[in-house]
Amino acid sequence: MNGTGQYRTRGLDDDSHTAFVNDHSISFDIGERLYRWRGYTPDFDLLPWVELGEARPARQRVGINSARTGYGSIAA
Repeated sequence: MNGTGQYRTRGLDDDSHTAFVNDHSISFDIGERLYRWRGYTPDFDLLPWVELGEARPARQRVGINSARTGYGSIAA
């Protein structure tokens, strides 16, 4: 995979941590297991921790249906 992890957030239990990934034109949260399985870099253990509420919201590209649903924003 080409994505790059930016930070990780703690889940409610030890198995639900997530990482925020930038992959070309999209950004998304992904579970720790899938992050490791897909081989994103850097290693999950090297990502900085960000506490809940401190993380930046994911930027979303405007899609075909975004005007109709009101979802999405213009990526900077």
